[in-house]
Amino acid sequence: MGKVLTLLYHRVNVLERDIHLLAVSPDHFYEQMVWLKRNFRIVRFEDDWDRLEGEAVCITFDDGYMDNFSMALPILEELNIPATIFICTGSINTENELWWDELERYLLDEEKHYPENFYLQDDFFGCGWATKTYRERRELYDTMHWLMYNKIDVKKRLEWMKQLKSWSGCSGQGRTENCVLQTDTGQKYLSPLLTIGAHTQNHPSLKSLPRQQQYSEMAVSQSMLSTLFERKITVFSYPFGGKGDYDETTIEICRELGFYKAAANYPAIWSPGCDPFQIPRHIIRDWGKEEFVKKVGETLGDSFVWNI
Repeated sequence: MGKVLTLLYHRVNVLERDIHLLAVSPDHFYEQMVWLKRNFRIVRFEDDWDRLEGEAVCITFDDGYMDNFSMALPILEELNIPATIFICTGSINTENELWWDELERYLLDEEKHYPENFYLQDDFFGCGWATKTYRERRELYDTMHWLMYNKIDVKKRLEWMKQLKSWSGCSGQGRTENCVLQTDTGQKYLSPLLTIGAHTQNHPSLKSLPRQQQYSEMAVSQSMLSTLFERKITVFSYPFGGKGDYDETTIEICRELGFYKAAANYPAIWSPGCDPFQIPRHIIRDWGKEEFVKKVGETLGDSFVWNI
């Protein structure tokens, strides 16, 4: 009977600030991939895992940062390791960062002078915050991130971002290191090792949206990627991916759109009989080889034997 440990990466880069711990350095990523290649069969996300015997690992990325293609792909190609990149399409071909990066840029630049207070103009959530110190702005960041994730839709998120941009005095141009794939480079990064999957247009928590908005977020992302990469897009990843971030409606829409497998974000190991629309994954951080081996070992248990 086969088992698959699916790993969830977001970025391969070295960042000055990484408050959500999304980036794995290229050196650590290389060490991790070499060790996995030596010890496991590495399978593609879209494969039929029901036919597997023994244990395997699957490599996935969420969000579609440019460094997935510029930093991670050369390593994957050197080692001949397949991977799936689930791309959030709303920032493709724009100067915008993904919304949590944009929020961080507006609030947490330690070299910038900020106003002493920020007041959010909103009929329901309107509130004021002190913003003179970094700690105060970090509290505002955490509050705004939580509200944007849990309580408001994409339209209101854009309205709030516009207020923050004006208040902070930041430009509309995002940081180059945080950009996602641009349309004029899509063909350049086609690789037989890569599977491209959809990850919505604007990265909302889908369960919080009515059915029509869920459908639009998923369908627009799928269609744009199909055009860009000139291939059928048949796999999907739920934004955030916890069990509270999607529902039966989301899974029903996956089936309607022709997706036949979807990635979630909660720790477990796939085995035959698991729901193909709730593939569990383990988030990987910027761990060196020894810590990475320890973490994988803790996940897989004593029955697995490998070479250090």
